[in-house]
Amino acid sequence: MPNDTIQSEIFNYFEQLVTIAKNQEWKKDSQWTIGINEYLADLGHKYGYIVHASQCKSARASEWLYDHHWREYSGDNILIRMPLVMEIEWGFGKAGMFEKIRHDFLKLVQARADLRVMVFQGNGIDNMTDSLIQYTKHFTQSQTGDKYIFAGYGWDTKQMHCRLWSRP
Repeated sequence: MPNDTIQSEIFNYFEQLVTIAKNQEWKKDSQWTIGINEYLADLGHKYGYIVHASQCKSARASEWLYDHHWREYSGDNILIRMPLVMEIEWGFGKAGMFEKIRHDFLKLVQARADLRVMVFQGNGIDNMTDSLIQYTKHFTQSQTGDKYIFAGYGWDTKQMHCRLWSRP
């Protein structure tokens, strides 16, 4: 898997997401979710992976454990790895928002995948991301090199805050 290339493509996509959303006239969270899922599904297919995601016409099957994930199979159709897992949590307002994000993020913390992607929204995205990273540091089964992309839309900034983080 060309990890650096895929990470770069995903990271660049999220950095441009506000502009993409404006150009596509996305007004609802569901439109953002569908757009993100379709982009990542196309990228997964480009690299030869089997894509699972809900609200995604080009995915082979619906979500399973994660909102979106890619699978790789051996020649005899045995699952051998998951190159990517993603959770999207838009929440339903400010009250309890971080708890909803944390709940979904913990699925990624325990996942075995080459890249974990967390997409979310709220105020103070950089602080929220710092808090999420703390969960990975306390999880004793985290491994050196575990990679995450955090992509948070700031209600307060009206922009995406993107961060690539790797477990030291």
